[in-house]
Amino acid sequence: MKTPENIFKDTQHLNATIWNKVNRNLLAKSIAELMREDVAKPRIIKKEKNGLTHFKLETDNEHLNYTFSAYPRYLNYWHIVKESIRKNVEGLELDMLDVPNFFIELQNTFGINSFTLAHYVEELLHTLYADAYIYSKGRLSAGELVDSDFQAIEHSLDGHPWVIVNKGRIGFDSQDYEKFTPEAGQNTQLAWIAAHKTRATLRLQTDMDPQSFYENELGKDKVAAFRAILTKANVNPDDYIFMPVHLWQWQQKLVMQFAHDIASKHLIPLELGDDLYSPQQSIRTFFNQSQPHKHYVKTSISILNTSHIRGLCPRQLSVAPRLTGWLKDMVKNDTHLQKMEVVLLGEVVSASYAHPSYSKIVNPPYQYNEYLGVMWRESAISSLKPGEKLMTMAALLYVDDQGKSLVQELIEKSGLTTEQWLRAYFTAYLKPVLQIYYQHSLCIDPHGQNVILILKDYVPTRIALQDFVGDILINEEGKKILPQEFIENMFVASPNPENAPLTILIAVFDAFFRYLSDIMVTAADYPEESFWNCVYDIITEYQDEHPELQEMFEKYDLFIPEFKRLIFNSRRLFNGYEETSGFPHMKKSGFIPNPLHQLITEELGILKDNL
Repeated sequence: MKTPENIFKDTQHLNATIWNKVNRNLLAKSIAELMREDVAKPRIIKKEKNGLTHFKLETDNEHLNYTFSAYPRYLNYWHIVKESIRKNVEGLELDMLDVPNFFIELQNTFGINSFTLAHYVEELLHTLYADAYIYSKGRLSAGELVDSDFQAIEHSLDGHPWVIVNKGRIGFDSQDYEKFTPEAGQNTQLAWIAAHKTRATLRLQTDMDPQSFYENELGKDKVAAFRAILTKANVNPDDYIFMPVHLWQWQQKLVMQFAHDIASKHLIPLELGDDLYSPQQSIRTFFNQSQPHKHYVKTSISILNTSHIRGLCPRQLSVAPRLTGWLKDMVKNDTHLQKMEVVLLGEVVSASYAHPSYSKIVNPPYQYNEYLGVMWRESAISSLKPGEKLMTMAALLYVDDQGKSLVQELIEKSGLTTEQWLRAYFTAYLKPVLQIYYQHSLCIDPHGQNVILILKDYVPTRIALQDFVGDILINEEGKKILPQEFIENMFVASPNPENAPLTILIAVFDAFFRYLSDIMVTAADYPEESFWNCVYDIITEYQDEHPELQEMFEKYDLFIPEFKRLIFNSRRLFNGYEETSGFPHMKKSGFIPNPLHQLITEELGILKDNL
C-alpha cells in the first residue's frame, strides 16, 4: 500500500523559501537575456561611478513596475544584481517574485500572443520545478566539485546558460523527472528491441562489423539471448538489427505509434540491457556507468527541451559514421592538431527506423520521422592518460551558493596565476577550434556542452570535441572540401562572408565567453578587459604561427566591429510553438559589438592621446 509520503514525495522540494530563491535567479537571467535581445527596455534611473546602473522596467499596468541594478559588461550584456530586484505595486515594494507572472504582466509590452505565452509559462514552471529540486537537494561547493568525478560534475550543472527555459522538458511528468534527469542522479537501463532490416538501417565505420560491435556492447551471452528470443518468435535473427531505446520513448511513443510494426513483427521487444547508464545534460545522451570505456548512447526522446523536440534526424544518422571517419582522417593528417592532442569523440555507429506511415508524408512536422533512432559515440574516458581528469567545459560557469566559482577553485588548486591559467585554457580550447575552422573550413559548434576539458593538476591541457553531425555548419570553402553526401545531410550555413565567422563569434564569444568573463569578474575578481585581452593574445598568437592562412584570417575576420546577434529566447516568444517541417534553426537579429574590436579601438585611442 502506498502511503501519502510515497504519493506526494515529488512535492517535498517545493517550499516558499526555495521557490522565491529560484524565481529570483530565473528573473535575473530573464531580464538580462531579454535586455540583450532588445525585448526588455528598462529606463535608466541612475548611474554610479563604479558602473552600477539602476533601472526601472514598466509593465502593462501603469501602477506596477520592476526596479533592479546591474553592471555593464561587453557584448551588450548586463550582470544583474539578483538581490536588487524589486516588484513595485501601487507604491508598495514586494520582495516575493514570480517569473511566470512577470511575463504575463509584460505580455503587451513585450508583444507576446496569448497562445505562445501559455506554452512559455508551462516551460517556465517546469524549469522552476527543476531549479527548486536542485536547490532542495543541495548544490555542491566549488571546493567539493573541483575534485568530483566526471559524472558528478555533469549532474551538478544548472543547464544551458543562454536559454531562459533551459529545463522545459515538456512531456516528462514528476516521476519521469526523478528517473531520467541528470540532476536527479539516477542510473537507468536501456530497453532493447529488434528491428527488421526492411525498415531499419545499421551504419558502422568501415573497420567495424555488426557482430563484433554488438558483442562488445552487450556481451556474447546477451547477443545469444536476443537471437534466441527472435528464434522463439519464429523469425530469422539475421533479418534484424538490435536497437536500444529510452524507456520513456518506448512507453510514451513507440508502443502506440509503432503498434502496426510490433504486430507485424517488424519490431520485436527483447530485454533490458545489463549496463546502467547516466543521463547527460542533453537528456537523450547516456554515459555508461557500468563500463565507462564503452560508448555513449544517444537516443531519440520526443520531449520539447531548449526549443526543440529531441528526436534524432534520419538524414544525419545516415552519414554519422562516415563523417566520423572523414574527420578522424583530417585530424590524423594535421600535424598541428596532432601536437595539440585533440580528441574527436567519433559517432561511430548509428541506426534508424523508418515509420511506415509518417515517412511517406511529404514535409510532415520534423519530429514524426525522428521517433526511432540511436547513435553510439566514443567515450572520452578511453582517451585519458595517467593523471588526467575530465570535466565538461560547461562546468566552468558553475558558481556555488557561497558565490565561489569552480574556475577560481581550479586556478587556486593549480598554483598558477589567473592569467597563466587562462592562457593555458585558451591554448587548449581556442587554438584547436581556430585550426579546425581556418585550416579545414569546418564550422563546428564548440559551446560548453560540446567540449570536454582534459585537465592535469587542475589545468586544461587539451580538449575532446563531440556532437558533429548535428552541429557542423558549412561555409563557402567547406562546400569545396566536404563530400557531397555530408553537405546534403547536414546543416548548411549561409555562404555570405559576413556570416562565416559567426561560428566562433557566436558559439564561443557570445554563447560561452560572455558568461565566463562575467563570472571571472564577479566570482574571481578578474577584470573583464584582462579576460578579453587574453583571448586577443591567443588569437593573434595563433595567427602569427600560421602566416599561410593570412588570406582566410582577412576573409573571415574575428576583429570586425560588430557581428550578428542570435536571438535564442525572443525567437521562441515571437515565433511561437508552431510545428515546422524542418528542424527549427536559430534566428539572428541586430548586431552586438565585438569585444576584440573594442579593445583594439580603446588601445589606439590611448596611444593617440599619449602622442
